[in-house]
Amino acid sequence: MDHYLPQTSGSSDTSNAVFPTEHLNGRRTEDCERFFNEGILRKGTLLEQALPFRELSLVAEASRRSRDPAYSVHRWWARRPPLVMRGLLLAASLPGDVDAETYWRLFESSQPALNGLHVHDPFAGGGSTLVEAARLGASVSGTDVDPLAVEIIKHEIEPVDQHAFSRAANLLLQFLRRKLGHLFFDPDAEWTPVHYFYLHEVICPGCGQGGTLYKDLVLARRSSKGGSVVRKWAITAFCPNCFGIHGLEQSDRSQLHCCGKRYPLYSGTYTRKGYSCPHCGHRSNHAELQSGNAPRRLLAIEETRDGSPRRIRQPDPIDVELLDDARRYLIKHKHEIDIPKYEFERDRVDARPVSYGVQHLRELFTDRQIALFGHAFRWLEENLDADIRVNQALRLALSNALATNNRLCSYARDYGRLAPLFSLRGYALPAMPVELNPFHVSAGRGTLKRNFDRVQRSSTKVIQRHCWDTTSGEVRSFVADYSTGVQEVDVLCAPAHAIDRTLPRPQDICIFDPPYFDNIAYSELSEFYRGWWTNNELGGTPLAPNGHDPIGSFGHALAKEVKPMVEALNPDCPLAFSYHSATRDAWEAIGVALDDLQLLVTALWPVKTDSHMGLHAADGNCEWDIIVVCRKRSVCENTELTIASADEWIERLHPLFVRGSDRTSMNLAIRMASERFGVPNTLEKI
Repeated sequence: MDHYLPQTSGSSDTSNAVFPTEHLNGRRTEDCERFFNEGILRKGTLLEQALPFRELSLVAEASRRSRDPAYSVHRWWARRPPLVMRGLLLAASLPGDVDAETYWRLFESSQPALNGLHVHDPFAGGGSTLVEAARLGASVSGTDVDPLAVEIIKHEIEPVDQHAFSRAANLLLQFLRRKLGHLFFDPDAEWTPVHYFYLHEVICPGCGQGGTLYKDLVLARRSSKGGSVVRKWAITAFCPNCFGIHGLEQSDRSQLHCCGKRYPLYSGTYTRKGYSCPHCGHRSNHAELQSGNAPRRLLAIEETRDGSPRRIRQPDPIDVELLDDARRYLIKHKHEIDIPKYEFERDRVDARPVSYGVQHLRELFTDRQIALFGHAFRWLEENLDADIRVNQALRLALSNALATNNRLCSYARDYGRLAPLFSLRGYALPAMPVELNPFHVSAGRGTLKRNFDRVQRSSTKVIQRHCWDTTSGEVRSFVADYSTGVQEVDVLCAPAHAIDRTLPRPQDICIFDPPYFDNIAYSELSEFYRGWWTNNELGGTPLAPNGHDPIGSFGHALAKEVKPMVEALNPDCPLAFSYHSATRDAWEAIGVALDDLQLLVTALWPVKTDSHMGLHAADGNCEWDIIVVCRKRSVCENTELTIASADEWIERLHPLFVRGSDRTSMNLAIRMASERFGVPNTLEKI
């Protein structure tokens, strides 16, 4: 018996490939519509037969530091690489015998290759699938239980008018500067503050003595790294006794001399093992110290002046008085300010930040920051623009600015810039928190101006991207123009299964990234943003395993959410999703979901989606997703999965690196699929 098998990219026989020009220029004639359906019915999809997974992975890796303005408006934690999703969408729309040159020509083209098709994503998240589908000319719909995700996607697909947004943003910035500028800086001063450094003052639970928490004495270093700021001193450090600030000329200095003593520069009271009390030696972690609510000492201020290297100085009495002024300002103007009343959920997957002693959202912000955002969100409600997209864009800009204006920000001392909250996804509590001057006009990552500029740039339609060059066999860059308007957008804040009666039918393409069995709870992270919004409730319960029956509960719940999509999908078209996990339970849960849905796996592909960046650079984390392609069991016949182990994939992926955790994930996926593999019984045999 001949088998319908996944092929290596470029291995398909393309001599008889049929591909009408109507699909290339986006004109969906009746003949082209019939070709789409009949071609997929007779020959299967490229997504099943010959997805160029190695080439897509190389494109994703080359693009990992490229910024697409549409996706830079607001932080999201689970966004799949846009170019990978673009490649999957195209492959799902093309017959399996389309040649590689045609596929990559469509990949690079700005023409609406999916015009006339409908794409749905039941777990829309950061919006990569829907945005790329809209750019390809499809009408799109989706759901997500997180209102933050829904707002982000709506803006990504239907961005704001740049001029209207600029006018509104300037009015808001002027209002805030007039109200609060005096709490951050003196407009007549020669130097302008950009960063404020603090130390936590904690009480040892062992002896009851107070102390300051710090990892080492170094505040900043002069660096030759690209993007670093200009500094006068090789090292800027502080004395742990008198808290004086010292500039050191030698970059190899290991000690600081002050107060008649010698202090090691690179040691302190806090390490990964916790706080070591200088009085009794007792070790404590943040939860035991309740560091999130500990008093803070203003240690230093970093300032800028045109034409001069940055300087870091000790605070003077006026700087300390400004902090008291901010407290008094909040009391005096509390009726003019929207102070968030949001209280963090207690039953959490990740105990932070509640474990740090933080109960309410407002406790993650300084008095100045509360006044800033409290005024800003109130102004937004009282000055609504006629264009609803302007209001939505302003809210996203302010929301994104929260991540760089809070008490959990740290400092990249070699570069001279602030490290935002969620740089490593979770609620990490820095030993030395840093406050930003949000009104600085030329420096400081995360200022209000920079967040407004980011939103304005998101409307840019011409961007640089990467593609596979079939002639040279390498990745190359190209310029894409996505000026063509989208056809239809419908994104709801709701669980996936809630649209079983309203989902347009039939659906042509469904490619999604479901919640992961053992991943971070993104709804807990989005609390930080949603708590400032008037409507901040989730649209449903996030999908997560139950502790009593983790495999079964997750698998059955996932099937319930996806079932309406399976029923609405064009019977000639496959369904696909991305997944990864180095734990057996996670893949067994996927098997439970497929069995509930009566689906068989028709193809598996490894694609690199997180390229040695951030949290994914650590051992034990997965950088590769497995693309699982499925069809209804009723239209398939069981057969044997020909790939035996991940080694066969890894050999074909050279020179891309596959770590041990990804090898495990790949083998678990193969094991899950081997019991549920089939081929469509209507396909021509190859």
